[in-house]
Amino acid sequence: MDNSVMIVVIVCLLVLFFVFFLKYIILKRQIKSFGRQVENRKDVEYGSPIKVDNFDRDIIELAVKLNEHTDIQRVLAVEYKRNKEQLNNIISGISHDFRTPLTASLGYLQMIEKSGGLSDKNAEYLNIAIQKNMYLKELSDEFFELSKLENGSEEFTTESINLSNLISDMLMEQYGWMQERNITPDFDIADGIVIESHRPYMIRIVQNIISNAEKYADRNFSVSLLEKDSRIILTAVNDTDDSSGIDINKVFEPFYKSSSRNKNGSGLGLYVVKCLAEKLGAQSTADFNEEGCFRIIVVFYSSPPL
Repeated sequence: MDNSVMIVVIVCLLVLFFVFFLKYIILKRQIKSFGRQVENRKDVEYGSPIKVDNFDRDIIELAVKLNEHTDIQRVLAVEYKRNKEQLNNIISGISHDFRTPLTASLGYLQMIEKSGGLSDKNAEYLNIAIQKNMYLKELSDEFFELSKLENGSEEFTTESINLSNLISDMLMEQYGWMQERNITPDFDIADGIVIESHRPYMIRIVQNIISNAEKYADRNFSVSLLEKDSRIILTAVNDTDDSSGIDINKVFEPFYKSSSRNKNGSGLGLYVVKCLAEKLGAQSTADFNEEGCFRIIVVFYSSPPL
């Protein structure tokens, strides 16, 4: 092979190498462009289709498939959101319409109870009816609360809240049932803890934590509130009749009830605590302490966590 042929071969190889290298660079740039555009199309409001920078048939076909896929996902997301809102509105409406006659029914039953004059058997039946009505009222209240929470229909406003005073006042209202069970509470509420937060959510969190303890505490109930660094830590502890029946990994799931618990309850109380805490940028956890008592810890932040 003479030199001229060798030069031609080398030139051809260099040209081929340059063409393939250029195509590789273009393909890599297009893939990066696809990645950016697919990321943008996660936003429902972003309507631009994925575009290509060259006319390679395979690249164009890939772009078409990606556009079709993301369009389908966008439609499904919009439909899911609409159906979820409709379902929440239905639940909210049913809960509202259900609560009015239920409250009236409960009131009449309690009036009958106070009037007396019933036989022991009828009084027992009446007490069962009152307990069932109270359970239904609690369940409807929880559904109504959840529907508002899911819909975001409640106006979210923040204000300075003296959390020490708020929790102390709410705990003072609980001495009736604790006295009936001979429970000596242990409340350790630090003074002067103030937080910028949404008052209705904060009240609901504390109410549900106390309500959980009221249902299941047997001998011990303690609540502490302290501030450490930028964290405000609310801890509630109560004993239980059988901690082995509690799956600690499920206590914040909706409708969860311990297999060992036979008390009335919707199974939504602690789920609402978790949801509201997340809305406030707080963290909620549950475990068993060293004595085997059930413990709930909610950590608020005086400034948003990074």
